[in-house]
Amino acid sequence: MEVDFHARNQVRLVAPTGPTETQATVKIRRGQQFFRQSVLTAYDVSCCISGINVPELLVASHIKPWGKFPEERLNPRNGLCLSTLHDAAFDDGLIALDDKFSVILSKRLRSFFSQPAVEQIFVPFEGQAIHMPEKLAKPEIEYLRYHRQEIFQG
Repeated sequence: MEVDFHARNQVRLVAPTGPTETQATVKIRRGQQFFRQSVLTAYDVSCCISGINVPELLVASHIKPWGKFPEERLNPRNGLCLSTLHDAAFDDGLIALDDKFSVILSKRLRSFFSQPAVEQIFVPFEGQAIHMPEKLAKPEIEYLRYHRQEIFQG
């Protein structure tokens, strides 16, 4: 089956042929449940940016990426409790935190502010300090600096 997608770019999508399922070997992140519980508990099960407190919409986000920093994988100071949308933006470098734990928005994210929903989800939090954890140590400032230097899109 071919589908023409007429947006800004002309793309021809072709559906794969054959079975639509396959077997796979998967790596399991051991300790991930510990990390998630530690981070969500520290932030009182609320997004540190937006305050959303629906557990199914929250992620224990790593500041320094899981894949590159095995020694920091389970460190709660390497974690932020974020909504799934804020987590995706943080992981892709669309948002960051400064040394005062305030939200910074990237130029790339700003380019989408013509979409009111995107603007409404991010602009109210720009320059606002995150809600700090109550039960464990605050995020490590050096990890936030790493994120700004290596991941954030400025």
